[in-house]
Amino acid sequence: MTKTYKLEGLDCANCLAKMERKIGRLKGVKSVSSNFFTEKMTIEADDELINEIEEEAAKIVKQYEPQAVFKKA
Repeated sequence: MTKTYKLEGLDCANCLAKMERKIGRLKGVKSVSSNFFTEKMTIEADDELINEIEEEAAKIVKQYEPQAVFKKA
């Protein structure tokens, strides 16, 4: 399953790259891609783990950019 998310309020392209790497290491994640300028992230993951991955991804985003909002696009 592939889902796209909006990352509102990003300030740091380097932080986004760190988020992408960390989310990419989560169990069940097949691939992650992001774009700083469009503030979007696409995650391809196992269907049965997508809800857990979304929760963990939101935590990771808050860890690097506390003001950013991670939501479904």
